[in-house]
Amino acid sequence: MFQVFDLHNSSNAPSSFQLLYACLARFEHDWNSNRHSHECAEIFFCIQGKGDFWVRNTAIPVQTNDFVIIPPFTEHTEHSSLDAPLEYISLGISGIDILFDNLSCGYYQGNFSSSEMLILTLLSTLIRELEEKSKSYDIVCYNILNILLIQLNRLSPIQTKPSDPASALPGAAVDHNIFWVKQYIDDNFTKEINLDMLASKINLSKFNLVRKFKHTYGTSPINYMLKRKFDEAKFLLQTTESSIKQISESLGFSSASYFAQSFQKHEGISPSEYRNSCK
Repeated sequence: MFQVFDLHNSSNAPSSFQLLYACLARFEHDWNSNRHSHECAEIFFCIQGKGDFWVRNTAIPVQTNDFVIIPPFTEHTEHSSLDAPLEYISLGISGIDILFDNLSCGYYQGNFSSSEMLILTLLSTLIRELEEKSKSYDIVCYNILNILLIQLNRLSPIQTKPSDPASALPGAAVDHNIFWVKQYIDDNFTKEINLDMLASKINLSKFNLVRKFKHTYGTSPINYMLKRKFDEAKFLLQTTESSIKQISESLGFSSASYFAQSFQKHEGISPSEYRNSCK
């Protein structure tokens, strides 16, 4: 289960850094998370369970009360243990550099067991504020995030400083609204998503959304969503005994026949043929 909360339209919070999104995830079954990267720093908090956090080609074992910091533009993904499913919260933060030794390795791993009650209280309060959106919630969220960063500074040899725009990677500037759309699709591609809904969330016309998304990621939002669906379908066909109907339902297709037709058109082979070719 995934819940994504964002402050992309917030204008009241202080501006030295910005919380772009908070993702609450619980692995309720085997789920394939593809490698991806973000144009912002991300902090992963393992609330419960265990699994592997992959950064580039390195598998990092994680368990309850671990946290992982990932710099911008670093490929990563999460794989959950089946006997102790992961539950985690990840925060996407822009306007800040999180510095640590051996930054080139692409991650920092720490543990917040010594401050477990405080960290979990801050995280649960942050999620509740984002969910309820009460008066001045954005300012509350900013201050909670600030306290979280201070606590991580106390728990580990990391430092934070405002990002220097001049040090950004060439061509790395990304419209935060368009980045949020990509993040939303990444976390909700099994659900019903359409251009009207995406455009309304960021107050853009459908035309401008498609144009900006294509400029940034080289494809349209809907084609990007379909690619995520079919990547997941191929993983399930390879690694599970789920029926074509079960896979189509889990990916949000209206029927098994429509899924099979779409898969054939996209991959040039039927789902059954693909499964047989992987044996």
